[in-house]
Amino acid sequence: MKLFILPASLLYLAFTSASPLAKRDYPAVGACSGQCSGRLHDPSVVYRADTKTYYRFATNDGINTATAPSLSGPWTFKGPAMPNGSSIDLPGNHDLWAPDVFLLDNTYYLYYSVSQMGSMNSDIGVATSTTMDPGSWTDHGSIGIPKSSQYNKIDANLYFPSGAQSPVLNFGSFWQNIFQLPMNNPPLTVASTTPTHLAQNTTARPAGLVTGSMEGAYEFAWNGYTYLFFSSGNCCNDADDLAPPGEEYHIMVCRSSSPSEAFVDQQGRDCLTGNGGTMVLGSHGDVYAPGGQGVMYDPNLKTPVVYYHYVKPSVSYAYDDFFFGWNKLDFSNGWPVVV
Repeated sequence: MKLFILPASLLYLAFTSASPLAKRDYPAVGACSGQCSGRLHDPSVVYRADTKTYYRFATNDGINTATAPSLSGPWTFKGPAMPNGSSIDLPGNHDLWAPDVFLLDNTYYLYYSVSQMGSMNSDIGVATSTTMDPGSWTDHGSIGIPKSSQYNKIDANLYFPSGAQSPVLNFGSFWQNIFQLPMNNPPLTVASTTPTHLAQNTTARPAGLVTGSMEGAYEFAWNGYTYLFFSSGNCCNDADDLAPPGEEYHIMVCRSSSPSEAFVDQQGRDCLTGNGGTMVLGSHGDVYAPGGQGVMYDPNLKTPVVYYHYVKPSVSYAYDDFFFGWNKLDFSNGWPVVV
């Protein structure tokens, strides 16, 4: 979750990319109608095939929920997924962050983060539902990730590798960045308390910004590779305190033939030891600081898509005025390209 809106000199969790952002053109954001702006940070989108309905979950207020007949809308706000918050006894347990929803054996699993701005006193919990409708979720509390000075327990992403017996969970934001733990099946708790370190960035920050530039990990399988998408840069400042040029939020990727090791970028840089990462989507035109991304195969568009939140400078930089965006992805050259 990326709720970091303190002044830059005080940012505890500010960050940037492995290298300055290259200016480039991108295709327009995919069409969106209905509820396409507001508190739409860190979206998670799931298609429910039996009702032909898209569900979109977003950070804040017990996890904001909206539905639509297509990715482009019209999106209709439905209320909080978990109106009573989480049973995790930590500050922030009613203002849940960073949803990640996964369907397994006819049950939907909603992973969420409990934390506060700049805090490492965090945890990841899970709730289950057979419908995804607001109020239908049963909270199971913490999944049991141990505390550590190496990572922050936020930004969960469940991934089920092909051929595996059980899924894995990616998580982490700042400190030493992205980690992974095996999950039990059903995935209500971790199966081990010894995490695998997936990716880290140690590039020196500009003055006032803390080392580290990875969060919001999301794994996606395509054509024999596991792609590790993540957000990098500085999120969610206001108009009077924007990140330095090139330091604003953006979406990066690494890939591997394994879901748990040896991730590299398009230049061959190691994403754990060599500050690797290839740009997928950055600021352009009236799109500023895209991030908080997820990736899905859309069965109706018949293509992978990346979805994300972003700011429209022509409208506002305010936290409550973020927009939902999406674009198709082309993997024909082995790396995801927004089209």
